[in-house]
Amino acid sequence: MRIWLVVTLALFSAMSFGSTPAQADDAALAAHLQQILDAYVKDRASIEGLSGAALQVDRGAGKPILAIYAGDNGLSDKKPIGPDTLFDIGSNTKEFTSALILKLEAAGKLNIDDTIGKWLPQYPAWKDVTVRSLLQMTSPIPNYSETIAIGEIEVANLQHQFSGKDLVGFVDPANGNQFPPGKGWFYSNTNYILAGLIIEAASGINYERALTTMILEPLGLHDTYYADGTHPGPASAGPVMARVPRALFLLQDCLGYQPEPCSLSTLAPLLGKDMRLQNRSWAAEAGAIISNPRDLALWIRALFEKRVIPAKQLEKMTTLVSNKTGLPLSEVSADEPAGFGLGLGRFDRKELGGAYWFYEGETLGFRTIFAYWPQYDLLITGSVNSRPPNGEDKFGPVVIGGAFTALQQAGLPDGATKPVTK
Repeated sequence: MRIWLVVTLALFSAMSFGSTPAQADDAALAAHLQQILDAYVKDRASIEGLSGAALQVDRGAGKPILAIYAGDNGLSDKKPIGPDTLFDIGSNTKEFTSALILKLEAAGKLNIDDTIGKWLPQYPAWKDVTVRSLLQMTSPIPNYSETIAIGEIEVANLQHQFSGKDLVGFVDPANGNQFPPGKGWFYSNTNYILAGLIIEAASGINYERALTTMILEPLGLHDTYYADGTHPGPASAGPVMARVPRALFLLQDCLGYQPEPCSLSTLAPLLGKDMRLQNRSWAAEAGAIISNPRDLALWIRALFEKRVIPAKQLEKMTTLVSNKTGLPLSEVSADEPAGFGLGLGRFDRKELGGAYWFYEGETLGFRTIFAYWPQYDLLITGSVNSRPPNGEDKFGPVVIGGAFTALQQAGLPDGATKPVTK
C-alpha cells in the first residue's frame, strides 16, 4: 500500500543503543556519521534501488549543524549528492497543509471544527466531517491513492495532470464509488486533498500561492517547492528538476482497494522505473513538496518554535489521537506508543530517550524522514532516492537510528539537561 507515513514501532528496533558517554569532537562525530551513511549506500544500493542519501543532524543550543552526504544522483553525470540535491518529502507535505489551515484559523478565516458541508458543499456525503478529523486522520473518507483507477492512469501516463477534484472524485460516492469507510484512525490521503481545497476556499488563493506567501517566503525556505505539476518552482529558481536524483520504484505491494487475494499490483508496470520526472500532481497537498534535509529541519524548528503558527494553534496541532483507536490521547506511552496530531506523528521508545515527533514521507521514488526530540533539542532529518521492495526499507533503523546511536555515544542525548516537553 502506498501510505506515506511509516507508523511502525519497529523503525529503530534493529539498532543497539550504547550508553558510553564519550565527548567526541565535531570532526570525529561527523566522521562517524559519514561512515554510517557511506555504508548504508554501499550495502543497500542493489537491495533498495538507491544511489545516494543525505543526512543532517541539528543538535541545537548553538552547536554546529552536521550535514552528511553519500553516493551520487544515479544519472549519467553521476553528480555527487550534496547540499543542492532535492528530494520528494512525501507526506511531510501534510505538516505544511495542516499549518496553513491553522494559520487561517488564527487569522479568523475558518475554524478547524468547521465541517466539509460549510466549505465544500459539493461533497454532501461527507458534509458532517470536520476539518479537524481530516487533519488527524479520524474521518471515514476512503483513500484515493489506493484505488485501481488512479493506479491505471499513473501507469498509462506518468505526466498526467490531476486536479484536486480528480483526486477526490476517485472515492466520491456521488461518482458511484463504493469503498468501505475508514474506522478509528484511518490513514487517507484524500483528507489532505480536501484540506487543500478548504485552504483555497478560505484564503481566496490557490494552494501553491498560499504555501509560498504564508510559509515558504517568510521562513526563507528557498529549497522547498510545491511540485504539483511537471516543473515546480518559479522560473527564477533555475532548473529545479536538474537537482533531483534518479528515483527507482521497486515496491510490489498491491493497492489497498485491489480485490483480495491479490498477486499482482496495478502499479507492477512501474517496477524498476525512474520516477524522478513523474508529474507529482497525484500527491498534491498530501505529498507533492520537493525539498532537502536542510530546509525540512528549518521548517520543523520554525514550527515548534511558534514562528509559523501561534501557541494556541500549535497546541491543537500537537494534540494527539491514538493510532490504534483514533480516540484522544494525552501522551504516548509504553501502553500507547503511537499517536498522531494534525499532520504530525509522535512515538515513545525508551531506548530513544522517550517521546519524539516523527514522520517518514514516501512517494513512488523517495523517502524523507524527520525525527525531533524537543527534550534534547535534537533534530535529525534525512532523505534517500528510492522506494524499495516491501520489507526492505532500512533507512530509518540504519541511518536515523544509527545517527542517534552515534550521538548517544558522543554524550548526546544522555548529557542533555533540557526538561522533557511535548
